[in-house]
Amino acid sequence: MRFFLLMLLLVLLDFATAASVPRRSKARSLTHRWPQTLTTRNATASSGTLSLNIDPDIINPVCGGIYEANINVQTAPDPFYLSKACNNVLNYIGGMKGNKDVDIIFACTGFDTSGAGTRDVKVILNTQADFPINAGSSGTQMIPANMELASVQDNVFYDSEVNLGVKRNTGNGNITLQYIYC
Repeated sequence: MRFFLLMLLLVLLDFATAASVPRRSKARSLTHRWPQTLTTRNATASSGTLSLNIDPDIINPVCGGIYEANINVQTAPDPFYLSKACNNVLNYIGGMKGNKDVDIIFACTGFDTSGAGTRDVKVILNTQADFPINAGSSGTQMIPANMELASVQDNVFYDSEVNLGVKRNTGNGNITLQYIYC
């Protein structure tokens, strides 16, 4: 009998706490929404890296070489997931669908560059001169590098560690620099 009374008391206490939860006074309508507690984010975005496409692709880049190109956003995650420098680069080139005409300076440790280029915006990619590339692989391979984006006219300088996406053509042996992953 005591067990039954104890269980009944426990159930009644459970109902009392459930009934004490405050309820909204009005029903939700489409014209007058309650304040949202979560920030709406892009449904297609996920954590990842900023992928910048280099157009035209740079075939067999030479240490110290300067290449006129356009960098454009291939894919961009939610800016929340980007580092501050990568987010600044994304904003500078025009956001999620942005692009910018630049001089890409392919600098390698221990090599001089062949000049400064003709465009105001410079993307300096600094990597090892002898970084190994898998000769048997034709897919995209990653080369660690340091990227500096600089513009004297706009008073801009951003510096970030990146990976360069390169492809090796197994037929003719050409190495194609195609992407910058920030």
